[in-house]
Amino acid sequence: MAFQQFTGREYLKIDIANNYGLDKEDWDVRIAWFDENQHHLDTLVSKAEEPALFFAGITAWQDVMNSKPTGYPISLDATASGIQLLAALTGDRKAALLCNVLDNGKRMDAYTALYQAMCARIEDTAKITRDKTKEAIMTAFYSSTAVPKRVFGEGALLDTFYETMEAEAPGPWEVTKTMLAIWDDTTLINQWIMPDNFHVKIKVMGNVTDYVSFLNEPFEVNYSVNQPIQGGRSLGANMNHGLDGMLVREMTRRCDFDPVKVDKIIGWMENGRTGTSKSRDEDKIIMRLAELHKESGFFSARVLQYVDPANMGHLDTGALSHLVHSLPAKPFKVLSVHDCFRVLPNYGNDLRWQYNILLSMVAQSDLLSFMISQIVKRRIKVDKIDPEMYIDILDTNYALS
Repeated sequence: MAFQQFTGREYLKIDIANNYGLDKEDWDVRIAWFDENQHHLDTLVSKAEEPALFFAGITAWQDVMNSKPTGYPISLDATASGIQLLAALTGDRKAALLCNVLDNGKRMDAYTALYQAMCARIEDTAKITRDKTKEAIMTAFYSSTAVPKRVFGEGALLDTFYETMEAEAPGPWEVTKTMLAIWDDTTLINQWIMPDNFHVKIKVMGNVTDYVSFLNEPFEVNYSVNQPIQGGRSLGANMNHGLDGMLVREMTRRCDFDPVKVDKIIGWMENGRTGTSKSRDEDKIIMRLAELHKESGFFSARVLQYVDPANMGHLDTGALSHLVHSLPAKPFKVLSVHDCFRVLPNYGNDLRWQYNILLSMVAQSDLLSFMISQIVKRRIKVDKIDPEMYIDILDTNYALS
């Protein structure tokens, strides 16, 4: 299915429907709901899932109807961003279809799909609920065993849960198991570098209990210290959060770029500028970003800030050309909170397209091998389930919804 686009007014309608509670519906259902209810939206505020945002949206709509500029930013959220990133990293089509990394013809809800797959494996569906299963899924993909045990208990139901995760999202589940297996019981810090030269450094913190006496009464004092721990479970979550953070930075760089600088870069490329200056600070940054691109297969938009005719020769010409020609027609501001992005309604198409591009870049890259190799301090090659999946990601419609 082709990438769907909407007008600014339609994005405002979608935003209002989202805040009412229809964010898991298809685009046309949300727009139709708005059209059907637009004449009495003010009576629905108390029923909305997000009443404050819903009210702000209908106030903005009233301004639009009165030809007033609103300045109101719509919100579009990634759909199960953790599973999205793991599906892209591994080239897992099955998982990608669950969380809208690939288009399934409709707006998918990964948690509902996995819940239904689990229900199909057990006879008594009354034993589990969608909300509790979602809680187990979210934490399980971040290496938690405690939450799934609390939700399902120990026994056949828990076994079925794990069987479902492995069967329905094999790539993400394999990464989850791998991150547990590579934990180093002797390390004090886990660290790696992202393709934009952001350094991830996470101390290993262990819990310590001391006892102190006050007025002849013993008191227990619990605190954390930087020390090795056995069987740590944080690597998977931290790796995913590190990648998530980089995507937020890349979204900002790609959407809120300097158009004058980009025009200059295009002109320099057309004139065949291939300088390889190495002495300036900006040259050293460009050289480092070029090195990280070669190692990870991911080309960061951070180069836009530092590239010039004197150092362009360090960069992959094809990657730089793809970057500057895949940017939006004009820049715009993005407000982001984790995997929620807010932009003015007229930029909704550009926002969604840039997110698709980044997911495609992750799927095409060697990022998983790149990060794991740094963690274990030796070169590890992780093959993708489908190395060509990145091509189809560009046309997905609900990665941001």
